[in-house]
Amino acid sequence: MPQKNSIALIRYPSFDLVRLLLALEVVVAHTWPTIDPSVGWPGFIMAVPAFLAVSGFLVLKSYATSGSWVIFTKKRALRIFPALFTSFVLGFLLIDWAFVEASFINWISGGLYGFPGLANAPLWSLAWEELAYVCLALLWTIGAYKKPLFIWALLAVSSAISAYVVHSGFSPRTQVISFLAPAFFVGNLTYIYSTTLLKLGNILPWLFFIGICAWGTSSHPVLQAFATVWAGMAGRQLLPVRIPDISYGIYIYHMPVLLYLTVVCGVTSPVTLITLMVATLVPLCLASWYLIEKPFLRLK
Repeated sequence: MPQKNSIALIRYPSFDLVRLLLALEVVVAHTWPTIDPSVGWPGFIMAVPAFLAVSGFLVLKSYATSGSWVIFTKKRALRIFPALFTSFVLGFLLIDWAFVEASFINWISGGLYGFPGLANAPLWSLAWEELAYVCLALLWTIGAYKKPLFIWALLAVSSAISAYVVHSGFSPRTQVISFLAPAFFVGNLTYIYSTTLLKLGNILPWLFFIGICAWGTSSHPVLQAFATVWAGMAGRQLLPVRIPDISYGIYIYHMPVLLYLTVVCGVTSPVTLITLMVATLVPLCLASWYLIEKPFLRLK
């Protein structure tokens, strides 16, 4: 486990870019079938497990520097709930109350319970991320993170369960859910061995990430998770300036905007839809970051 004093001073700027790329992949994957129903693009890698892997790294770092589970819980709540509740308000304003109800059920049930009608589909993954936070706190309490072999064992067991789920022909949603625990533990282990991984330079992580993306979603989920976290943690900073952390906003706001444009407004032109999505989503997410998310984060 890296020393607390050393990790507190380290910032990993490439995580902002990696999370932005993952969020944009989700937007494209949801928008493209709307433009052309015959297309079902799965993305370069599976975005939700990749997000959990990033959380596995950053949230373990956050817990290690928090000092207590109370402070940790406060940090997580301030990061998640302000924008989440804003997404419910946005859904009500753009669509209707039934959309808010369906979106809430989708979130709170982790996508396991289907609610009739339109819903903010991406919210299902947040419940599993929140569950991962609870598991991390419990593992920390019993001292699991002081014994990396314990986390390796959890990765092995969760990967075996995931393999069983996949080969038994469970639904695609269930299969994706089964990838989440292994991805989270990959993020944990990448954090634990971060000092060693940082010594391998900042070019190789991006090359590995690009290679996995080129391989596509047929690559093993554990490899996808590791490639994502390694690039975010150790990859060379590709952008000269720090970008606003709008990836979360893009992830939870894009579906209400997309459904408003296509279902409520009846937009069918691909050019018009893409133009309006960009023109609406970018300023919306920037406003959310500067006016809602960032001010709440200052309360940490």
